[in-house]
Amino acid sequence: MPQIPASQFDRLLQQDMPAFVDKTLAVVRESHPGYRQSDDMLRDSIRAGFKRALLHGLTTDEQLMEYVLVMFASAPNFDQHPMIARVLGDARFPIEVRWERIFEEDFDDFWGEISEPDFYDGEYWKDPTQPKVKPLGPDEQPTADDWAELVVGLKQAQGPGPYPPATQKELDQAKQDLVNAIKKRRETTPEEWDAKAREVAKSLPKKRP
Repeated sequence: MPQIPASQFDRLLQQDMPAFVDKTLAVVRESHPGYRQSDDMLRDSIRAGFKRALLHGLTTDEQLMEYVLVMFASAPNFDQHPMIARVLGDARFPIEVRWERIFEEDFDDFWGEISEPDFYDGEYWKDPTQPKVKPLGPDEQPTADDWAELVVGLKQAQGPGPYPPATQKELDQAKQDLVNAIKKRRETTPEEWDAKAREVAKSLPKKRP
């Protein structure tokens, strides 16, 4: 994908964008009624999807909405499949031709691969214009924010995707939950942990089936 400054995206997304995001949100809700994410969380995912579409050169309302709906229907990183990426990146053809090409019948097997759970990468629900978080080095320790993001991610993973970036409110609550859990852990003793383990063990069958 080409690199486009975030400020340019802001200009592209300002005109009529709130109404268009809500229009797309309504279609997403209708197509995926089981999603437990809040409307604001889904709006963030939709805006990120629009930006990814713009990076590919898609610009019409129809193309932007279609791109986002494909993200929800298949995987947010569908454009990273080698064959999809190859076609979308082939600058010899207009983007309209490239976009239509990936939905032709001979691509059915590739879409099947994209639908596999192992292909799914929730990181692609994040804003592509924002810098990616650098992985921790071997001698670095995670911060409270790192742990909070992990907690929020685990909670989100208990329900259906997508998994958009955590809000500050969610991070603050997760950090408080961690503090409370650590405090409670410190108030108990190893003897209490052992007693609890023995209690649980008694409820287990003597032998495996």
